[in-house]
Amino acid sequence: MSQYVLDPVRARRPAMAVSTTQMVWLCIVAGIAIYFGTALWLERTWQDPAPKGRVVAPLVRPFLPLGQAAFRAEPLLKDEGLAALADNPDIEGDTRSPVIVYEDNKPLGPSHSTFAEVSAGHGRFAHWKGQGIVFSASDGTDPNTNGRRYWAVIAAK
Repeated sequence: MSQYVLDPVRARRPAMAVSTTQMVWLCIVAGIAIYFGTALWLERTWQDPAPKGRVVAPLVRPFLPLGQAAFRAEPLLKDEGLAALADNPDIEGDTRSPVIVYEDNKPLGPSHSTFAEVSAGHGRFAHWKGQGIVFSASDGTDPNTNGRRYWAVIAAK
C-alpha cells in the first residue's frame, strides 16, 4: 500500500506541488517583473507630443478661418514676448520672427509667407504683429477638425 493511505496526516505531496504561500509569492514576483518590464518598454517607446525648443507654446482651437486654407491662432503663452518678436506686416521683407509652427512634431513652412501664399495651403505660415500666427495645415485641411496639434516654437540656441 502506499504511504498516503497508511499515514494521511503526514502524507508527502508530490515533488511538483506548490503550497498556497509559494504560489502567492510566485505571483507577486511575476507581477513585479511584468510591471517593471512594461514600464521600461513604455519609457523607451513614449514620445513627447510637444516639439523641443526654448519656447514651446501650444496653439489652441478654435482657429479663426481667414479664407481658403488660412487660419489665425494666438499662442497660449502670451507672456513669453512672442508678440514683440513678430514680423511687422507694414515693413516689406521683415523676417525677424524666429517662430516656427509645428503640426504635431513636424515643422511647417516656409515661414514669413505672404497672406496669399498662406491661403494657398501646404503648411505655410507667418507670425505678424497685431494678428498673431496665420497658418495653413500641411494638407490643406481645417486645423479645427483634422485632429492634429499645433505649436509655436522658438528653437533652442
